Amino acid sequence: MKYSIGIILLIITGCINKTPSRDTPKVIIDPNPTSEMAQQMREMSKELEAIKIKLEKNETLGQNLLNFELIHHQQVTDSSFNKPHIEPMSIAYDYAVEEFNKDPSIKNYSSIINNCSSCHQLSCQGPLVKINKLMIKSL
Repeated sequence: MKYSIGIILLIITGCINKTPSRDTPKVIIDPNPTSEMAQQMREMSKELEAIKIKLEKNETLGQNLLNFELIHHQQVTDSSFNKPHIEPMSIAYDYAVEEFNKDPSIKNYSSIINNCSSCHQLSCQGPLVKINKLMIKSL
């Protein structure tokens, strides 16, 4: 009888998983080291998310809400991010931000997000999921 209780306890304790499964996927929040460019894009994303919420709630926004350095002037994560399209797209993004700052509207906000999407389709597609969430669906 003592042995059968001991065996049952061993089976029960052996079946209890005390450590997380190796199959549990890890969530990677920031996959790249934080370069100037990566940090600026994370900050832009946070600010654009806050603006998206206000626009969706039809709240009044002030002017000159966004103020970012030119993206192509930022230190890149590594040399693979130095692509020829970065500078012209950075300038186009800056123009879209300026237009939004003059007239903070859904149309101008969408122009900013479309600029982000266009650039990231050419390089570094990882953030596209997050960028797509920043888009405002028709209200």
